[in-house]
Amino acid sequence: MKYKKLISFDFDKTLFNTPEPELGKDIFLEKTGNQWPHRGWWGKPETLDMNIFDIPLNEWVYSKYVEFLEEEENFMILATGRLKKVDGMVDNVNKILDKNSIEFDEVHLNWGGDTLKFKLKLFEQKIQHLGVEEFIMLDDRQEHLVEFEDWAKKQNIKVTIIDVINKTEKTF
Repeated sequence: MKYKKLISFDFDKTLFNTPEPELGKDIFLEKTGNQWPHRGWWGKPETLDMNIFDIPLNEWVYSKYVEFLEEEENFMILATGRLKKVDGMVDNVNKILDKNSIEFDEVHLNWGGDTLKFKLKLFEQKIQHLGVEEFIMLDDRQEHLVEFEDWAKKQNIKVTIIDVINKTEKTF
């Protein structure tokens, strides 16, 4: 099948309202009776443990997902900075997607290193491989959105960036 659009969804604070470290550590203590045992947050699969945390859908982003899903010529991916190499991370991401009956053509977790660089490289590879006419991405990280816009201006296809925090979109 020939795809016309590549659509990428971010995971944390975009498709799902995952717990932030400050509140998440309090919830972890309340639910487990233990202090948070790690130094970091985002790189730990326990932060996506549905037995500990309520991880609701971002309904506004989900409505976009449903809208894009209706178009057969769309290739839809999840691209998250969560690390693929961390034991349990892929499983926890997939469990959350399954619980919400959300399916993507591909799910990509960061293969290592800087999240922005990972995503830009992934997007370039997918655009080239699929030969799409348009790329649409949904993300929340304001500091990354600026970089994505600079990148979008250099592409040979139409690129739309949807800022899910401000509920705005820009097309290049």
